[in-house]
Amino acid sequence: MLRYKEIKLTLKELIAQMSDGDRLPSRSILSRQLDSSRVTVDKAIRELEEEGILTSRFGSGTYVSHRLEGMVVNARNWCLIVPDIREDIYAKLASSVENEARKWNTNVILCNSENSAENQDRYIKRLIVSGTDGFIIVPVIAKSVLENVGLYQSLLQSKVPFVFCNREVEGISVPLVKSNDFYGGYIATLHLIDQGYRNIAYLAQQRYRTSIERCHGYISALQCRGIEVDHRRILMHDNGTLEDCYSQLKRILKSDVPMDAVFCFCDVIALEAMRCVEDANLQVSEDIGIIGYNDDASLKMVKPGLTTISYRMEEVGRTAAEVLRKKIECEMTGNFDYYLVQPEIVVRESCLGLSERGSTECTADQAGQV
Repeated sequence: MLRYKEIKLTLKELIAQMSDGDRLPSRSILSRQLDSSRVTVDKAIRELEEEGILTSRFGSGTYVSHRLEGMVVNARNWCLIVPDIREDIYAKLASSVENEARKWNTNVILCNSENSAENQDRYIKRLIVSGTDGFIIVPVIAKSVLENVGLYQSLLQSKVPFVFCNREVEGISVPLVKSNDFYGGYIATLHLIDQGYRNIAYLAQQRYRTSIERCHGYISALQCRGIEVDHRRILMHDNGTLEDCYSQLKRILKSDVPMDAVFCFCDVIALEAMRCVEDANLQVSEDIGIIGYNDDASLKMVKPGLTTISYRMEEVGRTAAEVLRKKIECEMTGNFDYYLVQPEIVVRESCLGLSERGSTECTADQAGQV
């Protein structure tokens, strides 16, 4: 935090214990007491005057003009930056962080980066200058390691504590709180296997650390059950769209690659997979089992009900808030600041098991013309 901002906060704490009309110590005395230059003290007082809290009288001194009834002493401000607040998981994260922050007399400023590195960088720099005490950030997906590191240089230089949620940033060593994506992919695939599916595909829109970790969980579950991993059924784009996911699944349905289930990277992709299966005159669950990821509230009315993996984002938010508080108060212990929350499966009707008709391998002959 900038030094004059620290002085300003200290003066606010002093003012909160004074009455309207009380005179502050002289600026030279304040400079000595606060171990700061006269210029820095003057700047802090000038801002307080502009806010109507103090008033200066020539040749007399500086006085409390309005103590601000109900002023909260030692209140903190945190910033939470998420990629898209419209997504259910980030709404849950924000609610959980705010609930925890309230316990510690802390305000939460919510910023929506819209998956833009430029927006995220702008928020960080602006709020550092504003005296924000700490940040919880769901990092945007950067184009390179260098861009990643550059996005957080201002935070590292300012010494303002910050915590990452959901995504790790290579080259930046700070606490990370995330749902266990490997385990989520593992339990999703095991569930499909336990329901009788064997030719399981993995479908992701974008190739990055999170989608790869879930793919690793998918592969490990297949290997654990002695099922051969067919890389033709791993459908992952470098940077695709939902339409790309639909098209790729359509191609595999029309090919000779056997497939009876799809583990989808997220619920929105699972919805596209359900549409593709239905367009192929096949039935979800009976012919092709589908499981999603996120437990998105907006899709709970989909029929058949989508079996999915829950992040347990409320627990992620609670843990992130607790870690940030400890980091601000220098209570952190140990050198391994990596916190994993175990996801859970939410069972509905989209992968109850193959029907007798769907128990044979689904190939082009069954799919027909999609």
